[in-house]
Amino acid sequence: MSEAILSGNDLKTAKRRELERVHAELWGHGISLLSFVIWVFFGLSSSLRDATGGGAGFLPMLLYILVFSLIGSVVSFPITYYYGFLREKRDGMLKQNLSGWLTDQLKQMGMGLVLTSAIMLGLFAIFRNFPTLWLPFALGLVTLVFAVVLAISPMLARMRFKSAPLENPELEARVVALFARANQKLGKVSKWLFGEKVKQSNAALIPVGTSTEVLISDTLMQSTDMDGIEVVLAHELGHRVHKDIQKSIVLGWLSLVFSIVAAYFLINALSGMGGINGSTDIAALPILLFAFTLVGEVSSLFRNEMIRRAEYAADRYALEQTRNFPAFERAFRALAKENLSDPDPPAWVEFWLHDHPSIEKRIRAGRVWATANP
Repeated sequence: MSEAILSGNDLKTAKRRELERVHAELWGHGISLLSFVIWVFFGLSSSLRDATGGGAGFLPMLLYILVFSLIGSVVSFPITYYYGFLREKRDGMLKQNLSGWLTDQLKQMGMGLVLTSAIMLGLFAIFRNFPTLWLPFALGLVTLVFAVVLAISPMLARMRFKSAPLENPELEARVVALFARANQKLGKVSKWLFGEKVKQSNAALIPVGTSTEVLISDTLMQSTDMDGIEVVLAHELGHRVHKDIQKSIVLGWLSLVFSIVAAYFLINALSGMGGINGSTDIAALPILLFAFTLVGEVSSLFRNEMIRRAEYAADRYALEQTRNFPAFERAFRALAKENLSDPDPPAWVEFWLHDHPSIEKRIRAGRVWATANP
C-alpha cells in the first residue's frame, strides 16, 4: 500500500481549506444574487444611472460603470480579504504583508476594470445602435476581446509574479531537449519569482510571438528534484501538443457568446423593472452581469470536465515522454504539500469546483499507466 499523499496536520489543513473554498463560493453567489435583487428590483441601478448623468453618452455610461464597480468591490472586499489574505497568512501560504497584497489586488482590479469597461461599453453601444443586428456585432466584440487578452497574456502572467533568468544550465538543457522531442519552438526558460510572495508552486508555458517562454517557479525548483520538474514541464507541454489552450479559448468564447445572448433576452424580459429601460439602458448592467454569472456557472461545469480529461491526457503525455513514474509521483506529492491541496476531495466538490482531477486520482492513473508500460 502506497504512502499517504498528505497526513497529520497537513491533511487536516488541506481538508479545511477545501471546505472553506466551498464556503467562499457560496458566499460569492449569495452576494451576487442579493446584489442583483437590490440593484434591479429596488431601483438602485436606475438611481445610480440618473446620479451619474442619465446614461446617455460615453462619459455618463463610463462613470456609471466605475461607480458600480467600486461599490461592488467594497461590498465583496470582506470576503476577498478573509479568504484571500487572512486565511492564506494563517495557513502559511502567503508571505506578503497587507500593503503588498493590497497593491497586487489593486493592480488586478485595475486590469479587470479596463477589460470589463471596454466590454460593457461596447455591448451597450451595440444594443443601442444596432437593435436588429446586435448579435453579429457582439460576436465581433467578443472575438476582439479574446484577441486582446491573448496578445497581453505574457503581461498578465507577470502581473503578480516577476520573472528572472533561470541560471540553471542543466535544467535548461533538459527543457530544450524536451521541446526538441516534441518538435515545439522554444523561446527562453525563466525563473518565476513566487517565493517572495507565496508558498505555492507552479510552472507555465507562455506564448511569446511564434515561440514559447517556459516559466518555472522558484518554489517548484526548491521543492522538487530535476526529474520531477521535467515531468511537470512535460505535462504542460502535453497541453500545448494536444492544443488544449485553443480548445479552452473556443469554449470560453462560446460561453461569453451564450452569456451575451442570455443577458439580452433577460434584460428585455425585466424591462421596466426598477426604472430600467431595456437593453439600451446602462442601468441594465446588473442584469447583464447576473446573466453572465448564471451562464458562467453552468458552462464552468462543462469546462471543468473538459479540462480534467485534458489533464489526464497531459499526464499520460508526460509519462510517455519521460518514462519516469517515480518522478511523476514525487512531483505531484510535492505539489500537493506545497499548495496544501486536498488529495482526495468529495466527488461533488471536484465536479463543481475543480478543473483538475484530484492528486490521488492522478497518481493512481499514472500508476496504472506505469504498470502497463514497464
